[in-house]
Amino acid sequence: MQKVLVGLVLPDRLLAMNVRKQYSEFLYAGNVQGSNKASSYIRALVLLDGILRQTGLLEHRDFWSIESVDEIDRLYKYALEFQKEEGSIFLHSGLPPSYGRNGYYSAALKSYQQFLVLRQYEDGLWDVYNTSGIDPTELGKKLARKKIKFAETLVEDRDVDFSTKEGKDILRQTKARVNQKFFRDMILVDYETQCCVTGLNIPAVLRASHIVGWAEDKANRMNPANGLCLSATYDAAFDRHLISFDDDFRMILSPGLKEHYSNEAFKTHFLAFEGKLISPPKRFCPDQSFLEKHRQKLVA
Repeated sequence: MQKVLVGLVLPDRLLAMNVRKQYSEFLYAGNVQGSNKASSYIRALVLLDGILRQTGLLEHRDFWSIESVDEIDRLYKYALEFQKEEGSIFLHSGLPPSYGRNGYYSAALKSYQQFLVLRQYEDGLWDVYNTSGIDPTELGKKLARKKIKFAETLVEDRDVDFSTKEGKDILRQTKARVNQKFFRDMILVDYETQCCVTGLNIPAVLRASHIVGWAEDKANRMNPANGLCLSATYDAAFDRHLISFDDDFRMILSPGLKEHYSNEAFKTHFLAFEGKLISPPKRFCPDQSFLEKHRQKLVA
């Protein structure tokens, strides 16, 4: 089997390596500083790959090629039942006994299952993006309506009932976090990974700036016409209404910045770009009604 990824055809071995890298990034993104949880889970799954091959449960496949949430659930239940049992393959000579006795195998599988659920949800968002028309408002609504399949798996390891208020709050927070990441990725793709003011193309310092804030307008949170790709300095200035953009998409400065006009750094980084047209996105231009709301809040 081969998979297509960003225009490239990847064989199974390379695809598995890519998935493992994505899972590692997923773990470390939520890892508490000083905790060994991320590295322990990754090692547990590497060990588990060998264990499951010996049992025949992987059917000559690489663990990292598994995409079925249900299959991971079956492996999770298998590990949960046998990982602490004396004489089981999980406590076989040559394997660190603590991984079985402390439940690392089942915990890592549950974590990987949650990773798959969120990865498949994000893939679904990209499917919506790639198959939608030219109306950014409609696209934003479709993205916001997208449901997370197997959402109950996201709270199972917390001893929380999915149907309770606490369970629903966890799901809502998780979905918001993934949606915010997707919004950033979507805006960076549309602006070809460069600041629309300066052309700076270093992803680590680029931001997807909401024109009308995330908390201010729930209906347009995922609307690509409600976003600009700005580098960190301009994102901060835009967020604080020190800069905005006019009807022709040219940068304008807040009157409150006049006291800085004589500063050389200000001249270089702000005054030099006043009146300059932004680099346009590929698909969705900023909505002028959103920019008008933003301009009304410029610092006097």
